[in-house]
Amino acid sequence: MNNVKEYRVITTPTFEREMKKLLKRNPRAAEQTEQLLEFLKTDPYNRSGMRDIKKLTDVKEGEGQWRIRTGNYRVRYDIIGEEVVLHFVGHRR
Repeated sequence: MNNVKEYRVITTPTFEREMKKLLKRNPRAAEQTEQLLEFLKTDPYNRSGMRDIKKLTDVKEGEGQWRIRTGNYRVRYDIIGEEVVLHFVGHRR
């Protein structure tokens, strides 16, 4: 029996638009993103310490209070109840 809590991952229109642009420039990013989404379903607070996740200060809910880095990209998201809402994906510059 698996006791891991599952979160529902939701994307915003902005995230989907940015993701579409990213995949045009870098088709290999799809695999990284899929792995990232699977991770966020089970550990968005990074209790395992396996990912580079940071809670951002001075950011309101709805603007992506959390940041996760995967490769050269960052994803900003919020955790609202049992949902992870993805707001933005972009190159970390």
